This record gives sequence, C-alpha cells and structure tokens, in this order.
Amino acid sequence: MMKNSMKSLLIFAAMAVSSLLPAQDVPLQRPDERLETRRQSAEVFDAIRPVARKASASTVWVWVKGRQVAIGTVVGDGSQVLTKWSEIGINYDSIQVVGGDGRDATATVLGVYQDEDIALLQLDGAQFTPVTWSEQESPPVGRFLVAAGPDDNPLGFGVVAVAERVLRETDQAFIGVELGEGHDGAGVLIRGVDERGGADEAGVLAGDVILELGGKEINSAFELRGALLSHEPGEILPLKLLRNGKELEVQVELFGRPEFPQFPQARLNAMRAMGGPLSVVGTGFPTVIQTDMELKPNRCGGPIVDLQGNVIGMSISRTDRTRSFILSASVVRSILGQEGTSPELAEVPKRGGRQLAGGGNRPRAVPMNPGSADRLRQHLEEMQTLLQRMDREMAEIGE
Repeated sequence: MMKNSMKSLLIFAAMAVSSLLPAQDVPLQRPDERLETRRQSAEVFDAIRPVARKASASTVWVWVKGRQVAIGTVVGDGSQVLTKWSEIGINYDSIQVVGGDGRDATATVLGVYQDEDIALLQLDGAQFTPVTWSEQESPPVGRFLVAAGPDDNPLGFGVVAVAERVLRETDQAFIGVELGEGHDGAGVLIRGVDERGGADEAGVLAGDVILELGGKEINSAFELRGALLSHEPGEILPLKLLRNGKELEVQVELFGRPEFPQFPQARLNAMRAMGGPLSVVGTGFPTVIQTDMELKPNRCGGPIVDLQGNVIGMSISRTDRTRSFILSASVVRSILGQEGTSPELAEVPKRGGRQLAGGGNRPRAVPMNPGSADRLRQHLEEMQTLLQRMDREMAEIGE
C-alpha cells in the first residue's frame, strides 16, 4: 500500500509540472502514459522550434485592456500589424502589442477587412521585423505546418487537411442538381433539378445521367463537387449527359450556391464548443486553408510557416475541435493592397454580450517567457528519472 501511495504521489507531482506544457492528452491514459505523451510532445516542440523561430521576430502578442486576446503578424515597414478584428473590435481604442523580447507599443486601427476578420494596426513605440510572405503556391494536403510564436516557443503544429478553397457558400459554383442511385455504368444519376441553378436553364431533366462536366468524367457526387470547386460562378461549361440511352451535350452556366436551411446555429455552436474555446468569428471567410492544428482563439492571427520556414499564411480562426483555418500568403498580400473600412464603420462581432474585463492599459506580462519550454522539459526529464529510480526501489522492496 505504501509503495503504491509513494509512486502515485510522485506521478501526481510529475503531472503537475508537465501540465504546463502545450500538449493534448489522450483519453483513458494512465498517469505514467500521460507523462510519456507530454514528454514526446515536448520533444516535438523542440524539433520544430528552429522552424518557427524564423518568423518569431515578425510575431507579437496583442493585448486589449490587460488581456492577451490574439497574435499579430508584423507587416509593412515593421510599424504595422495584422490581427483578428473580432478579438479587438469591442475595445479597439485600448490596444497594445508585445514582442518576444518584451518590447511593447500602443496601437491604433488603420483599417478593418470584415470578410477576412482582419484589422491592420499602426504601432506607436517599438518597431519590429516585417514578415516575408512566401511567393509559392498554397501548400497541398498533408503538408506539415507550424504556428510561430513571438518568443522561442511555437504555438502549434499540424497538417493541411483540406487545400485552399472557397469557404463562403455563396461564392461556390453551383449547377443545381440532386443526385441519386439506381444507375449502372458510367456517370451518376440526376434525381432532381433545382430551379435556382444553371442546369434547369440548360434543360437538364430528372432521370438524366451526368457523364462529364467541363471535360472531366463524373462518376460520383464527390467527383462532381471536386469539379465544381475548380470553377467559379459565372463560368459556362459543357455538360455531357446520357438521356434515354443517347448522349447529348448542353452548355450550363455556373451560379453562386444559394443559401440552404442550416442546422440550428445555437445547437451547432454548442456542439463545436465541446472541443474547447472557439474564435468569435470562426467561419464564413471567402478563401481558407483548413488544418488540424490545435490553436486556442487567443493564439490566432500569427504567421504560419512550413518546414522550410517559409511564411505561407496567417492563422485566422479556431473553428471547432478538429479545424483551424489559415489565410494564404496570396490572400493576405491581396488584402494589404486594398483600403480597409474605418473601425468606426466596421461591424463588431458579438462576444456573447460580454465586455472584456478592464485591467489597465499595459500588459501584465509576456504569456510565456523565453526559455520556459526548456526549463519545463528539464523538469520532465528529472521527474522521469525519479520515476525510474522509484520503480527500482519499489522492486527491491517487493523482493
């Protein structure tokens, strides 16, 4: 009994230290297994730290009324910062930024880009290193990505789950057909035609079979959706059909996807929030890259790099338990070439009716001091050594 109590006490102490590390526990783990998971998480962060460090100088914490609410990406000549509008909008006259070296500056909002939930800040005080955006194409599915932090510690990592795509439904191409089963052979059966799409205007009928769209063979709903994702509303494409055993081809105009009845939003939000806190604005962006990166809402707004240290975009939201969205470098460059909306005229997303608690106009502290991860990792190694020693001593007692 004493043996088990001593070991449990030591494991508890180890977990108290390791809980400070940025790791996600696996359900139903034993304490020693959880300790090992966190140790490996620390090793992963050590491995990706040099990659994230390449963008750290261009990354800042954004504070509003004494609370760290978002991350910022330094642009322009180093005196401007991009960050999340929805996280600062309610108190945009009380903004400060803090760099990884502890330097800080007050900030005013130059412009708001509502569709992307971005605010451009002008700094008064410290000047930082502007980010260098990658000129490469958006990363493909499976590409490993890292969220840079202002100091020596990366904020998260993950892979591209869905390549860059149009997220806002009204911007997606739509032909207006409902597909069904019951057809043997090539193509996919049309069960119904929506009068709000171009298929209806082109004379497509229920019972027709789609063989090709825009020269691409179509054999499933998945392939049809994939073909549409590569086109935009307003385009006219050839649609090859099979009708009563005969092939014919029509020209179909792609419309914007109409709004359909949605799952009750309150219930949907509650389900999404079960995986942890979410961004105030987490979806509805025109174009995004979807990743499985786990980022807290106040860790969004910073640069995202690939394993070569190229800044491929900036994180924009934590949407649910398995999804975080990124704006690609090309999208951000396009935004910077446009004039933003005045903050006085921009819509401020609601935060459940809650105001940010006041706490003074200066940051209380940098969220994580440089070197903290190293010290925590050292503590873990020491605790693991103690556990191994305790195992040996308990085995000798048992003998």
